[in-house]
Amino acid sequence: MSLLDMTQNILSALDSDPVDDIDETVEAVQVVEIIRESYYELMSSRQWGFLRSLTTLTGLGDTSNPTKMQIPNTLNKIYWVKYNGKEMTYLTPDEFNDMIAQREAQASIVDSNGFGLNKDPSYWTSYDDKYLIFDSRDSSSDNTLQQSKSSVYGVKEAVFTLSNTFTPDIPEKFFPTLLAEAKAQAFVNLKQQSNVREERKAQRGRVMLRNEAWRNKLGEEKYNRKVNYGRK
Repeated sequence: MSLLDMTQNILSALDSDPVDDIDETVEAVQVVEIIRESYYELMSSRQWGFLRSLTTLTGLGDTSNPTKMQIPNTLNKIYWVKYNGKEMTYLTPDEFNDMIAQREAQASIVDSNGFGLNKDPSYWTSYDDKYLIFDSRDSSSDNTLQQSKSSVYGVKEAVFTLSNTFTPDIPEKFFPTLLAEAKAQAFVNLKQQSNVREERKAQRGRVMLRNEAWRNKLGEEKYNRKVNYGRK
């Protein structure tokens, strides 16, 4: 169902005036906001498999910080990071600092700050949940770490667009749960009364969500256990 379809469905259940546009009436706008809130609440209930994405880090080209790269703004959580096909090992900031501090400067091998100069990175950390710092780079190939050589697997942000034709990005089997959640909330917010039928449908959907959110069972088992790093 598109956002307009959902809005019309809920307005009909509320016995409200029909609309042909999501912002045609004040009540329609209120319903759309309830749908949006319900969607984001549902998305925040777990790490959804369908939101997982393989992409690259953002290269900065900053020669003053040659081993620094940025987490894509579209990612909320990282599961692993690779550079030149090799998976990097995450260290806490303290562990990373201790490792770097123990390195002695050597011409063309280790710089004065303890960062490697003659090989691709093996470790990374983050001090601010926005940028990643790696322990080394191959200065004979690149002045800075390259976006094209990086890959990162994580959870992308859920997006909700205020458009008649927008269809919320959610597995089809959970669409009734979203609609029931929004409809039940609309009755409370706009009619000051509960809708027991929709609340029960939403509750059943929540139970199914906890048990069947992944289509790939092996993927769920693996990535619900192992989370290397998450953005706050």
